Amino acid sequence: MRSLRPALFSLTLLALASPALAADTTTFNVRIIITKACTITAAAATDVDFGSALSTATTPSNAQGSVTAQCSALTPYTIALNAGSNAGTANDVTTRRMINTNSAVTTNNFVGYQLYSNATRTTVWGATAGTNTVAGTGNGAAQAYPIYGQVANPSVNNAATGNYQDTVTATITY
Repeated sequence: MRSLRPALFSLTLLALASPALAADTTTFNVRIIITKACTITAAAATDVDFGSALSTATTPSNAQGSVTAQCSALTPYTIALNAGSNAGTANDVTTRRMINTNSAVTTNNFVGYQLYSNATRTTVWGATAGTNTVAGTGNGAAQAYPIYGQVANPSVNNAATGNYQDTVTATITY
């Protein structure tokens, strides 16, 4: 045992003399800023197209189209539809009308119509925030909103024969 003690003592001293391992730590952040974004689209397939109607028709002519909004998740937004390019009074959605695309027609060349946000066609879709716009909250995916159109009574317009058209601008505010 005596010869074993110095050997053990030597091994212990050797172990203590070896360099010790050291460690240090730090922290860092991982970041990204996601900004809100919204787009609104309407393709030709979603136009409000009334087709054709007899000039003597006394029943409403209905049609449906849509606009599509795509917004960042949890982003609140509103969609407004202006009065169109041919409104009787600027920016007044109650006077929306289509114009005869035949430039030779100078009288009886308008057909009145209205756009609605509901299928029963009782809620006019306009451009006055908090009154007649449509509100939504983004979920990151495309969300379609139907637009319901109506020409109340084609014969009341006493319109000349021809093709009628209007251009409405949809605006998304977020």
